[in-house]
Amino acid sequence: MRLFPLLLAGCATTPWGTWAFTLAVTPATGDECAVSTTHNFTGAYAPESTTVVDESWTTTTTSSDSPALFFARLEAYGQGSMLIVGDEALPGTHNEDGSWTFAWEGESTDETVATHASGYDYTAYAASTSTLKIKGTFNTETFTGDYLPQTTSLQKWDESDTWSDEAAAYVGDNGEAPVGTYLVLSDGAGGEIAANNNRAVYDCETATCALTVESTCDYRYALTGQLTEFGPDDAGWLEGAGQPAGL
Repeated sequence: MRLFPLLLAGCATTPWGTWAFTLAVTPATGDECAVSTTHNFTGAYAPESTTVVDESWTTTTTSSDSPALFFARLEAYGQGSMLIVGDEALPGTHNEDGSWTFAWEGESTDETVATHASGYDYTAYAASTSTLKIKGTFNTETFTGDYLPQTTSLQKWDESDTWSDEAAAYVGDNGEAPVGTYLVLSDGAGGEIAANNNRAVYDCETATCALTVESTCDYRYALTGQLTEFGPDDAGWLEGAGQPAGL
């Protein structure tokens, strides 16, 4: 993430300084998040959510909030740039199309591995990321772009399909992976029953049962900015200045 001086040759002056940003916070539509489930359980599937709709009744709910206001400083950072918003800092790049991107990604992971000498293996892995991105174009003293927060989560389980009585004394007969939370089987009579990993049954297509659940949520909010005359000496009292969205 570097801003080479040649990229700025012939372009507008780099807009260093203090900016006042206005963020239009819009209500969630329900389409921002997507969830996917993959597995190798024979005959199992992720259930579809069913909602009974009474077409004779219509209800419409709308909501809105006034925009948020905050200050940020754009500073030179080595051969790149840094957008400082309160106590957060976002490294920036100047893109070939003239726009700017400021972003930071945080990630946390967790893994549990358990094995038994009789041949039982179990792994549970979880990872989550949170990305904050601001992308847009500076035009002399104004900015037009988007505020783009994103969150992702990954949960993955691998477990032996079958295991011995000895291991069952610790694990149980249906294992540790939360299969029934995400997968169902047809009961043959039009209904559904929770799937599971039964130690005495070949439930999966391979010797290791695998289940992965991924979720991604993407949001987009319009962001505009105005260059101010505040300088570095004003940073202390500007840090907490601004207005929240809504009341």
